[in-house]
Amino acid sequence: MEKIGFIGYGAMGSMIIRRILYSGILDESNIVITTRTLSKLNQLQESHPLVEIAPDNATVARKSQKIFIFVNTGEVKGLIEEIKGYLTDKTHIIYISAGLTIENLEKVFPGKISKVIPTLTSEVKEGISLVAHNFRVDEEDARFVEEIFKAMGEVKMVEKNQFNVGTNLTSSGPAFLSAILLKFTESALKEGYFTREEVEEMVTQTMYGTLKLLQEENMSLEEVMDLVATPGGITEEGLKVLDQGLPRVFQDLFRVTLDKYEKTETKLNREFIKY
Repeated sequence: MEKIGFIGYGAMGSMIIRRILYSGILDESNIVITTRTLSKLNQLQESHPLVEIAPDNATVARKSQKIFIFVNTGEVKGLIEEIKGYLTDKTHIIYISAGLTIENLEKVFPGKISKVIPTLTSEVKEGISLVAHNFRVDEEDARFVEEIFKAMGEVKMVEKNQFNVGTNLTSSGPAFLSAILLKFTESALKEGYFTREEVEEMVTQTMYGTLKLLQEENMSLEEVMDLVATPGGITEEGLKVLDQGLPRVFQDLFRVTLDKYEKTETKLNREFIKY
């Protein structure tokens, strides 16, 4: 019987697989999975004994027409070369490597390709997964990918050239936002008065409540700021400081990260074009 294949069980891949199994969107008996260090799958096998653990990548490719690739970006080309003997015109590859463009992957696999950029917040069934397909992916294939990732949050279809900026906002977003909260926390600690535990609780609970206002009360970011910052008040003075410093910080963030994406894509293009 044809199965759904998964290759790789790193941090993001394992999170996706756990969410798929938890949601029940796929029957565990229909899943075949492998990873470089098979012992990493011991706990998964104990909790989901009907999931097939394959000894190697070739076994997964041989048994599957839909293959999720969760390996590091630099390993994708070698993986495709390893399993290419089992790939057909019906094979559908779904991968999550941010720096690898669909166009580059097509140089080593001229078949159905979907690129997905997931987010860590899918662990709690929140956030947005970004999705794009090449022209060979038909409606049924696209619907399959969308249903899988809807089981762990929202899905947003994007154009191929939107991935890099979108990734900053969704997949990298939790790290960037956590960094902001951390700096906010550390600055408060320097003033004394509260312990780290107390400050972190106040900051995280305030952020959580703010997000609920934005989501559940359908408020805009500007509305929240206006409601808190009365004219001539303390909050307004603080916002002036942020307005002076943050635009430059985020301009630099996007400049540096988008430049990194471009360099990675160019490097991979040179490697894939040799195929």
